[in-house]
Amino acid sequence: MCKTIFQSFLNLFFNYLQKEQLQSQWRESFWGQKEIIVSNFTTTHSESGMSLSNPSQISCFASPPPILSFQDNTYLKISSSQKTLLMEKSPYFKILWSGNFRETLQDPLALTQKEFTHLLNCLINANFKVPLQKIPSLIQLADYYQLTEIVKNLEKQLIAECKLKKYELFNSREDSLLELKKLLNFAHQYQLNILKNYLELTVVSSLLNQTSHLTEFEKILNHFPNEIEELNFSKNTSLTDAHLLALKNCKNLKVLHLQECRNLTDAGLAYLTPLTALQHLNLAGCKFANAGLAHLTPLVALQHLNLSHCRNITDAGLAHLTPLMALQHLNLGHCSNFTDAGLAHLTPLMALQHLNLGHCSNFTDAGLAHLTPLLTLTHLNLSWCYNFTHAGLAHLTPLVALQHLNLGHCRNITDAGLAHLTPLVALTHLNLSWCYNFTDAGLAHLTPLMALQHLDLSSCFNLTDAGLAHLTPLVTLQHLDLSYCRNLTDAGLAHLTPLVALTHLNLSSYNHLTDAGLTHL
Repeated sequence: MCKTIFQSFLNLFFNYLQKEQLQSQWRESFWGQKEIIVSNFTTTHSESGMSLSNPSQISCFASPPPILSFQDNTYLKISSSQKTLLMEKSPYFKILWSGNFRETLQDPLALTQKEFTHLLNCLINANFKVPLQKIPSLIQLADYYQLTEIVKNLEKQLIAECKLKKYELFNSREDSLLELKKLLNFAHQYQLNILKNYLELTVVSSLLNQTSHLTEFEKILNHFPNEIEELNFSKNTSLTDAHLLALKNCKNLKVLHLQECRNLTDAGLAYLTPLTALQHLNLAGCKFANAGLAHLTPLVALQHLNLSHCRNITDAGLAHLTPLMALQHLNLGHCSNFTDAGLAHLTPLMALQHLNLGHCSNFTDAGLAHLTPLLTLTHLNLSWCYNFTHAGLAHLTPLVALQHLNLGHCRNITDAGLAHLTPLVALTHLNLSWCYNFTDAGLAHLTPLMALQHLDLSSCFNLTDAGLAHLTPLVTLQHLDLSYCRNLTDAGLAHLTPLVALTHLNLSSYNHLTDAGLTHL
């Protein structure tokens, strides 16, 4: 039943003329009712002779009170407040009723009174429910009349209905795939990006992940060679190199998730070479080695590349990333087999904004020197990197665009190391958790970081009450973690009183805290 309804509504609303035409046609709906379908309003109506080429030519009675006429020869009086709401929410109606155009009964709005009432109800009540089979036509009308708020709300309703009836509506049968293709095209045409992402990442990806036969996998893909922009195969252990070959015709594919697809090999990555539109590639947790990364060099549009937990990658592998000059996000977390020499290959990636080197424990102070030219970096994760010292942090001082810096568990950082952070005045997030070799004197170097909002000092065992005095100028702090700082007492909390922006304060395992200390907060 649900499937029949869905197919009826798709059949009813997707068989339109091109957007440059106006079509007013009567068809029988699923319940035997007649409905008018409006596709676009840019040509002349053959029966009434009215021209609908722009908003100035669609008119109605001037207010007060506004009386609207419709193409089904009906009239509706709306209140002044409803008119005001329409003018506020729609540039179209604002122009229509601006007083610059003469409004007459001979120029009705190009929709039925029932359709207009639905739009008005949707505008007044964001939770107004529209029958599933009517949603696409109302999205078209709302889009034409520039009621973007209604378009967004109806898009959410359509997604909710698709989720509710997903298993009845979507399968690998030919008719279902054709209807899914129409729905995808509809989402593209009206820039319904949330719907498009749901259909691609959830519906299409699910159909592909559920099939165990390569021929069926290829059949599904062949229905969407131009429409598909995103696919998610994460943790699909049945995916093989042959499946990657089947992607060759998806020329518009921009986002591909292959996280923890354990059966893919270096040879399989060669099949991604034709996908030159790729911007986001997730290979986290795969077994690729250096030879596999060599096949990524033609993908010069890549902006996001996740190679975290790819433990077979060495310095030689990172050399293949050098041509990817558009990279903005690079995740190498838990890639523990590259060294300082490997980081040298990242120096040309001048567009990098996010770099994750967490748990990469083989590089040293010399390796950090290769990051100095990356002046666009805003996020840098160096957590659990044991082998660099305070001297290495000196190489970060030119990176004045840094906003997020994670140095958690970098146990060799001392007071002298924190002195190198003083120029990084754009920092909003700083993680120094488990950096237990700096003291109160080190915190004094954080005083110039007036933009700090998040500061993690958990398990910094050498801090005392005197050290917290250096935090007093950081009046923008919202999150402060002092858990497991075992030398702090009630007196230390007195230094936090000026931090009026604080919304989160972690004092767990704060052994010397009493009720008296809480009064300072």
